[in-house]
Amino acid sequence: MSLRNLKELTIIAKEAFSKMFLVAKSLCFLHVTNTHVFTVASLYGPSMLPTFNLTGDWALAERFSHKLGKVGAGDIVILKSPVEPRKIMTKRVIGVEGDSVTYVVEPKNSDRTETIVVPKGHIWVEGDNIYNSKDSRNFGAVPYGLLRGKMLWKIWPPKDFGYIGKKEQNG
Repeated sequence: MSLRNLKELTIIAKEAFSKMFLVAKSLCFLHVTNTHVFTVASLYGPSMLPTFNLTGDWALAERFSHKLGKVGAGDIVILKSPVEPRKIMTKRVIGVEGDSVTYVVEPKNSDRTETIVVPKGHIWVEGDNIYNSKDSRNFGAVPYGLLRGKMLWKIWPPKDFGYIGKKEQNG
């Protein structure tokens, strides 16, 4: 191998290392952004009808409000399921710690209601479609530590693109 070939290989190796380093930095940036700043959530299932469709909706969620205690009643959040820890859920916050929440126990079968006070460090979440949602009515108040983000924008389908604001609570 000649000296000229060695110099060419060195130049190629430096260029490859430089590109590889750029790709690694980009992947680290994407990971940090997705974990701590924003994430895109694919939404499916009937529990949030009519706010979200059964399938095919995508939304942008920010991941810092819940760490700063800026989640309140009416916000739509993503959280780990307290029953199935590998499952991520999308629900609406009905009450935060100290709030008194009245809910229909079995909406399909009766109008019987119960009232609870949300314990410290917990939130009460329900799906918008109370007839087909597994939520706090089934598993109780959710620890604040299971929150993963707050929904900001519906980004897909394009006809529904827009800000997801708080829903005013009745009562």
